[in-house]
Amino acid sequence: MTSPPARQWWVIYREPYPARMDVVVVEALPEGGAAHDERCAELETSGQLAYVVAAPDQDAAADIAGRTWAEELVTNPARHAAAEAYFAANQRPN
Repeated sequence: MTSPPARQWWVIYREPYPARMDVVVVEALPEGGAAHDERCAELETSGQLAYVVAAPDQDAAADIAGRTWAEELVTNPARHAAAEAYFAANQRPN
């Protein structure tokens, strides 16, 4: 017996600074090419980003996206450097 394929979700998020991800909403992928293109344009205009995740529910999709984002932060040299620079520039003196 096989299980049905996981549903596709958009995990829409923003990065208030280079080392932080805030999930804004998890929503089902828009159906149809025009709806997809329109939603992509809305996200771009608002400065939000999105992961497309296959998961059984919205909570699992958000968890998967968060882990993916964190992995990219530590494995991508440019992203890691941007986060380090942010923290260095925003340290509070003791």
